[in-house]
Amino acid sequence: MSQGRTKTAMPLISLIDSETASDAGGVAGRRGQKFQDHVAASLVIDMLVEPTIVQIECETADDVTVRRVLDAVEAHEYVQVKTTDGDSKWSMQELLQRIDDREGTSIAERSLACDAHDAVPSFRLVTVREPRSPMVHFKIPRGERSSRTSQMATATGPFEKKFPKFKSPKGRTLADWARQLLWQVEPDMEKLAGHNRLRLLKLAGNHGERPHIAEIETSYADLLGMVIEAGDASRVHAPEKKCISRATATTWWRKQIALFAAETRRTVKVYRVRSEEFFSEFHRGPGTSDNRTVSGWDVEFDGGKWRSRELVDHLLDWIPEVVLPPTVLANLDQLNARSLLTRAVEACEAHGGLRARELLAELMLHAILRHHHRSEPIACKIFHMNGGRLVFGSAHVLLDEGGDQLWLGQSRLTTVTDRESMPAAVAEALRSGLDREILRHERKIILQLRHPAHLTEHNLGRSMAANGKIDDLLSVLHIPLLIAYGSGVLAGGFTQDYLDDLRQEANEVSAAIQAELDTDLRDFRIHIFLIPVECAKTLADLFETTLKADQ
Repeated sequence: MSQGRTKTAMPLISLIDSETASDAGGVAGRRGQKFQDHVAASLVIDMLVEPTIVQIECETADDVTVRRVLDAVEAHEYVQVKTTDGDSKWSMQELLQRIDDREGTSIAERSLACDAHDAVPSFRLVTVREPRSPMVHFKIPRGERSSRTSQMATATGPFEKKFPKFKSPKGRTLADWARQLLWQVEPDMEKLAGHNRLRLLKLAGNHGERPHIAEIETSYADLLGMVIEAGDASRVHAPEKKCISRATATTWWRKQIALFAAETRRTVKVYRVRSEEFFSEFHRGPGTSDNRTVSGWDVEFDGGKWRSRELVDHLLDWIPEVVLPPTVLANLDQLNARSLLTRAVEACEAHGGLRARELLAELMLHAILRHHHRSEPIACKIFHMNGGRLVFGSAHVLLDEGGDQLWLGQSRLTTVTDRESMPAAVAEALRSGLDREILRHERKIILQLRHPAHLTEHNLGRSMAANGKIDDLLSVLHIPLLIAYGSGVLAGGFTQDYLDDLRQEANEVSAAIQAELDTDLRDFRIHIFLIPVECAKTLADLFETTLKADQ
């Protein structure tokens, strides 16, 4: 907030004449004046953005008083709020009508009488009804009146000779009053309240916060309570409580911003960010059943060199999502984002049983599911063993029009020499993982680890009920199986037609895996992702070296 040219060394005392102060008809009589409270709230919001406003007072000199200081000169704006019934527009007669012909009892005179203090005065009427012509010109903002002198002269003219003997305690006339009058029309209280809430929302946006409408409702109710409390305060016993200072308002608003920020961190959807595309799909092979899909993903060559360094750098960017819980991700902002990878690496080291090549394979699956399948991880499972071993390293949700899906993933990095034994090992791992008792434990781990507040709303039905049927879990279950394998084609170096050979190789790897899976796993939906690598051992070594170097 700009400081402008204000000077407010000490809090201002309230504009109450201590000799005539009385609570008669005040504290009890003002209850129910909701419209006036919303007007006062709007002026407090003005104070949050206008540095010249130093204090708002509720029912001291007038219904509401706005006190400003500019270049060490104090100015008071006296605000009267009128909610009289009727459909007709305000007339000059209504504004100047005296009660029983008693001097000083008309609306205009009572407003002028507020000018009893050593300050430059201005006046405002806030009404639900429009004023008639020529008073309609009082609606012109004060800053725009210099170019509309004839219109303002028409509006102020009738006050020139009206009640010439009546003057304010500071000697000003109704003509002076009219020249400093601003007429504000607010025909609907709920719209005024809504406008106030919208302004708070925009102010929060200026602070980089995007609170939910429910949060703004709560903050506005709190602000409303502040002005109601000021209005209800005793003029006799607690006149200082009828004032809301700029310091009080800004302190309150800073607290609201902190609450918005805390709520954002508590509920931020941390997985909405998508990476730039890295892998390119080079193969979409036939599955041996309707429950199979097969795809191959290429890291590609650049300048005739396989992009191992670029692959490692890409996967490092995904480490925080894989190893850190969403509560940690949500609380890391741009000021400490540099520590994110370090914390993730420390988390890896804290679970020393996980080898670099296992993390490498898990990162590849995570990257493909997140970027190419728009998944959302619902649990960081990679460090949580089931029966002493890692069964499924990840749990993702894929939002689908036909029904949301739970993807429990397995991944592995295999060398050329152990590729023949890999299909049987994969099938055995899947058989173990799909045991009903194991699935029951897997679901328990997911429920322990997931943080719904940080996830996009999804519906997995009863499958995620703590004591739900395993059949319900199986109805939404998909198994992504990623195999990163040492490729003889890539080891031979770049050729213009290497993709053709790569597709043939991927078909052979896929066929071997599916032959093992189709013995007793035909009914499970299994998605095979193949990533050929130039050399599995060299890639794993490079990944581990880079991981340690980035600490």
